[in-house]
Amino acid sequence: MTDQETPSYGSAYEHALSYTARLHARQMRKAGTGEVPTIPYITHLLEVSALVWQGGGDEEQAIAGLLHDALEDQPHQTSAAELEHLYGVRVRRIVEACSDGEPGQLRDASTWRDRKEQYLHHLASVDDDALLVTVADKVSNARAMVDDLHVVGDVLWSRFNAERADVLWYYRSVVAIAQDRMPANPLVQRLARTVDALVRGVDG
Repeated sequence: MTDQETPSYGSAYEHALSYTARLHARQMRKAGTGEVPTIPYITHLLEVSALVWQGGGDEEQAIAGLLHDALEDQPHQTSAAELEHLYGVRVRRIVEACSDGEPGQLRDASTWRDRKEQYLHHLASVDDDALLVTVADKVSNARAMVDDLHVVGDVLWSRFNAERADVLWYYRSVVAIAQDRMPANPLVQRLARTVDALVRGVDG
């Protein structure tokens, strides 16, 4: 087989695409009070996986990008053990490291600050594999927030379980950790620029 005929990714990635589509088939992106959700959640997962590739990640990290919310959002459909069985120890470990809290944990305004503080503490010590996927996730989210801010204005903040000042605190904190750990990575630099744009959109 020539280089032109050799696939740039393997059957595991193809399987993960289909598996992810099934897991999140009924999930939509967040919408605010009175808004009708119209964007399938898989758009975010595909973007995160693509950003992982663009940030220098490999196929297993890109698979973890597809699955990074699987344990957090779909614990009734999958498990850490199943992810390890399907995609290996490394993918399972990355997905676990990227999960915000425990599977099935209450995720509302009452738990938001504690969960984010715990996650930031955790993020400072995760390995580079998981950090890259987390940065890709935050780039995707922050980019969508910047875009939506220009369309819907302050209605954007009604989609979150926290005040806008707290959301900005969280994203700035992720940037600080990522810059300390991986300052030269282009994806980290992109995250910093995107969060800066989000802050300017709010403050300006």
